Amino acid sequence: MNKGVKRIRSARIHVILGILLCGIVLGGTSRVCATNYYLGVTPNSWDYGNVSVGTSGTATFDLESLGPTAVWIYYTFLNETADEVEPLANPYLGDYTLGAFSYDSGTYPILPRESPTGEHTLIDVIFTPPSPGHYSVYLGIYSNDCDHTPGPQAFFLLEGNGVDASVPEPATVLLLGSGLLGLIGLRGRKLKGE
Repeated sequence: MNKGVKRIRSARIHVILGILLCGIVLGGTSRVCATNYYLGVTPNSWDYGNVSVGTSGTATFDLESLGPTAVWIYYTFLNETADEVEPLANPYLGDYTLGAFSYDSGTYPILPRESPTGEHTLIDVIFTPPSPGHYSVYLGIYSNDCDHTPGPQAFFLLEGNGVDASVPEPATVLLLGSGLLGLIGLRGRKLKGE
């Protein structure tokens, strides 16, 4: 066998081995990514309902590392849309508020963090409507959850309605007042009769 044929065969073997090695490395990375990082988030959206102007409502989001290995939670943010754009309110950069929604800066966890399997990271988001109307925002979470829902960049819709504080109507006030006067009158009669 001449040297040229040997070189060609040797080169083919090296190319085939290289392709197999690249396939194993790339395929192995994908499998590890798909099975080893899984972040569960509950709830997956939140409606604060009707909240009186001047008061607030709080929703707590539970980010749980579902395993089988630890999950990295890089940061969370508030954004007006469910797009992978520059976050508008990002506690990592010191921004805790977006419109009527804000993080509870006193309980916000230190991120990024590695969460071992079974660990819970709780994030409180507060809704404080400044005036009557409908409000919405997206809670975004960046993690290394590769293939499972919610995935590495997840968005959860938060919404609520700001309503006027309820003020009793004049008729209701008169009815309550006359009822109280009637009770006082009955009590007075009962005392005189004894």
